[in-house]
Amino acid sequence: MLKGIMAILLLATFIVNAKAPVWEQYAKLPMVEQPSLSPNGELIATLYNTDSGPTISVTKFPDIDFKVLARLKKNKDRVDFIRWSGNRYIIVSASYPEYVNGQFFRVSRLYSINVETSETKVLTSPRFTDDRWYKYQSFELVSSLKDETDYALISTYDKNDKGYVVYRVHLGTSDFDKVQGNKNDIGSWYADSKGVIRLGLAVEEKDDVFTASIWYRANKDAELKKIHSQVWGEDDTFSIQALSKDGSKAYVLSNRELGREALWLYNIEAGKFEELIFSNDKYDLDGAITDNEGEFIGVSFFDDYYRTHYFDDKDGAQEREVAGLFKGKQATISSRSRDHTRLLVSVTNDVTPPTYYYFDLNTQKGGVWLSKYPYLVRKSFSPVQNYSFKASDGLEITGYFTQPANVKNPPLIVMPHGGPHARDYKYFDKELQYLVELGFSVLQVNFRGSAGFGSAFETAGYYQWGKRMQQDVYEAMDWAIAQGLAKKDNACIFGASYGGYVALTAAFQEPKRFKCVVSISGVSDLETFVTKTDRQGKYLGNIVDVKDDKSIDALAEVSAIRKINHIKAPILLIHGNNDTRVNYNQSKDFYDKARKQLDIKYVEIEDGTHFFDDQESQIKLFSEITPFLKKHLL
Repeated sequence: MLKGIMAILLLATFIVNAKAPVWEQYAKLPMVEQPSLSPNGELIATLYNTDSGPTISVTKFPDIDFKVLARLKKNKDRVDFIRWSGNRYIIVSASYPEYVNGQFFRVSRLYSINVETSETKVLTSPRFTDDRWYKYQSFELVSSLKDETDYALISTYDKNDKGYVVYRVHLGTSDFDKVQGNKNDIGSWYADSKGVIRLGLAVEEKDDVFTASIWYRANKDAELKKIHSQVWGEDDTFSIQALSKDGSKAYVLSNRELGREALWLYNIEAGKFEELIFSNDKYDLDGAITDNEGEFIGVSFFDDYYRTHYFDDKDGAQEREVAGLFKGKQATISSRSRDHTRLLVSVTNDVTPPTYYYFDLNTQKGGVWLSKYPYLVRKSFSPVQNYSFKASDGLEITGYFTQPANVKNPPLIVMPHGGPHARDYKYFDKELQYLVELGFSVLQVNFRGSAGFGSAFETAGYYQWGKRMQQDVYEAMDWAIAQGLAKKDNACIFGASYGGYVALTAAFQEPKRFKCVVSISGVSDLETFVTKTDRQGKYLGNIVDVKDDKSIDALAEVSAIRKINHIKAPILLIHGNNDTRVNYNQSKDFYDKARKQLDIKYVEIEDGTHFFDDQESQIKLFSEITPFLKKHLL
């Protein structure tokens, strides 16, 4: 049915200012993000980035004549998700950085937007706004109540319960009615398909050990009772994705038995796993797939690209049919109407910027809707190549290598990813392709500790900051040199977040290996990061045994700020001063101590976040890395 539509697909063309620096094209934010079809398929809601800042906008399917419903505060708010509630309301979750006790934290807010009247409501109440700590108070969506589209279930802190409680909130008036109190220090709540709160998750810390407990009730009149507990870092993982229709069972991601994250059906009353629903033979499942109304419809995983497994065979068959129309590319249904007759499809691969296509099966029409990066669609990009090798201890390490066309002996940029419990993919990466366009080869490494390759591979990176994880990066570079893909003494290391830590650590561990170092939002003082950062033990416990003072003291040996005398290469530091993941003082303090000894530059981005997700931050990022790399590596 879809094949006849392909004949009318046309690529959009965009005018590019030829006099502008090349980096300006790459520094542009995505034109649209998170496009979502209304249940009836008549409207598309999206985060639409404009020159004056991000907006929540709608357009009639499949037009691009956007109606701006709300503007976010420039350099302040970030949209975390957009969710339809029926065809009238859009629920928007946005967050902003707030300074508390010497650190920035993200605070979440929920909004409802009436698409018929454009009226926007902050989903809150005077009972909260009158409190002096309101600006630090987060609001979380528990359920968008598919059968009651004028209402939603929202969780927030209530001083009377001294914990997070659940309210039934009218999306038009923002009236709050408490439906679930909190006597058990529960932080996260789950509702069944009828909107009845059935599960709660509580996390308790004692002597640096974190225990997560699941509380459950059989029906709305029953008392909550504890039905499962797990010690983070010791027991099998247990992550609830959704409840069954009757709420008696849970769909749980767990690494039990298989050593990989897989989807299991868990009988709540019996307190035991019933059956394996789905797993992949090699990769961890990544998480739940939900439709544009929040209903759980499948699970996903990554190999080189995003892969889906739908519970309804019709959903899977429709996506496979769509994917068959785009040979050599990765096509995924981003959103569809409730009756599955109108679709938005994301199409991309390693050399194709993501482009959204629309399909209307009723009219047999389709075509290009919008490119995510319209200023890049006419460019040619370099293909990304897979590689793998055996590390010196026998562990298989994989990654990607990309090189510019028609450049003899290009310099090498080693680009370790952040996280570290993340990974690189083969998808189009505008930052990577920009470095290649400058004339550099780029080596990406999924070192041990990277996520998605099974529990054993991830846990092999625990306690290995500056050690075996770091060694994997060096050995990947040695592999590339041995293969003739790069030359010794002609490389720079370039990383962000944990990748920035890797870059700074390489600067003192291997001072002759790299001609320059770029650290973006990186960690220079691991001891301070562990002892002064207010994070959950689940995360810090993967860096060091937080109960072992000697181990914490030893972090000085893998902290660049303590090893400045060993560093030779020029360094560029870039950090946003509103970073909620890594405090910007990690870069600033390092610069203050090193600037009299090293060739070093520190760029502090005003109001910048960890992810540089506003236009000014992107412009500053690309404009700074370009001359630095050209000076030291070309």
